[in-house]
Amino acid sequence: MKTTRYTYSKLFKAIYTFRGFTYTTIEQKRNQIHITLKRTGKTGICKNCGKRTKRLKENYQRTVRDLDLGPLTCYLSFKEHKLKCSCGYRGFETISFSRPYARCTIRYEEYIIRLTERMTISDVSMITGLDWKTVKDIDKYYIKKHLVGLQDITPERLGVDEIAYEKGHKYLTIVRDVDLNKVIWIGIGRRKETLDDFFTLLGKEKQRLITVVVMDMWDPYIASIKEYCPTVDIVFDKFHIIKKVNEAVDNIRKQEFAKAAEEERIQMKRKRFIILKRGKNLTVEQQEKLQKIMENNEQLYKAYLLKEQISDIFDEDFYPAAMQRIERWKENVDISGLKPFNAVLKTFKRYAYGISNYFIHQLTNAGSEGFNTKINIIRRKAYGFWDLEYFMLKIFQTCGVMRID
Repeated sequence: MKTTRYTYSKLFKAIYTFRGFTYTTIEQKRNQIHITLKRTGKTGICKNCGKRTKRLKENYQRTVRDLDLGPLTCYLSFKEHKLKCSCGYRGFETISFSRPYARCTIRYEEYIIRLTERMTISDVSMITGLDWKTVKDIDKYYIKKHLVGLQDITPERLGVDEIAYEKGHKYLTIVRDVDLNKVIWIGIGRRKETLDDFFTLLGKEKQRLITVVVMDMWDPYIASIKEYCPTVDIVFDKFHIIKKVNEAVDNIRKQEFAKAAEEERIQMKRKRFIILKRGKNLTVEQQEKLQKIMENNEQLYKAYLLKEQISDIFDEDFYPAAMQRIERWKENVDISGLKPFNAVLKTFKRYAYGISNYFIHQLTNAGSEGFNTKINIIRRKAYGFWDLEYFMLKIFQTCGVMRID
C-alpha cells in the first residue's frame, strides 16, 4: 500500500480543500479550531442548471460545523455568493460541501446520521453539542432523501397491518411488500379511507398487478381492498385466527376458575400461559402441570383439544385436506357444546374466503409482527421529542426501502 507523507500544511490542504475552495488559515480558540477557506476561482455554480457563471453578486460570510479534530470542535468559515445565471436563476450558489442554510458540512451531517441510527436524538445532541432540534432536522432530511417512494416500487403481494402509536386508540396503517419484506407505505389511522389513500397513490396500473393481500380480519381494510382490487385474493393471517380461538379458550378458563373449588383454583392459578401455548412447545415440566389441570376439568380439556386441533390444521399444506379437517373441527365444536366457541364459528363462516385462501398461499403477517417489535423500540427511544412525521420516517429508515449512495 502506497503511503503519502504530508507536511502539516499539505495535510490540512488535503483535508480542507473542496470544489471551488481551499484552506488559508487555521486558528485555535480554546477547544475549537476555526478554519478559513478561500475561493480558488472567480465563478460560482448555479443550483438550477449546474453550470459555472461569473455573474457573482454580493457575498455573505458563513460558518459551519465540520468533523472534529480529535478533542477540538472544528468550524469552517467561507464566503458564499449570490449569483445571476443566464438560465434565469437568481440566488445562492451551490456549495459542494454544505447544504443551503445548513449549520454543518455534509460529511458532518452524514456522521450524525450514523449516530441517529443507533442512538436517541438526545444522546446524539449530547455527544455533538448540537441542539436536538438540529439533529432531528438533519435526520429527517436525509431519511427523506434516501427513501424510495411508491413511484419506484411495484408490489404484487401486500401485507396490511396496524400499530398503535399513542394511547387512546391512535393507529398507523402499515403496508409492506411481502416479497421485499419491507414497509412501503404508512398512513395515519386505520379506517377504510386510510387504505384508500394508499391505493390512490399507488395508481390503477399498479393496483391491477396486486395478486394477494394478507391481513387481519378488519372490515374497513377489506372494504378498501375489494373496491380498488376486486380480483385480489385476501388472505387472513392464521395467527389472528388462532388468537380468536385462544380468546375462547381463555374465556372458558376464566369461567372454570370462577366456579372451581379452592384446591383446583390453586392448581389453575398462573397457568394461563401453559394452557394457551402450543402443546408441542411445552417443556416436560409444563406438560406435567397441564396434565394435572386437564384431568380435573373436562370443559377446559375439551377447549384445549379444540385449540390444539385448529393449530395443527393450520400447519397443513395440502388445501383439500385442510378444508376437510376444518369441517370436521367445526363439527367437534358443535359436539363440545362450549358456548364461547360459537363466536369463533361465526368468524369462520363470515371470513371463510380469507381463511381458505391461507391454505392456497400459505402467507402470514409474521413479517409485520417483526416490524411491530422494531417500531415499538423506535417509539420507546423517542422519549419526549415526539413528532409523528419523524416517527413515521424512522419506521421507514428501519423497515422501509432506502437508497444506498
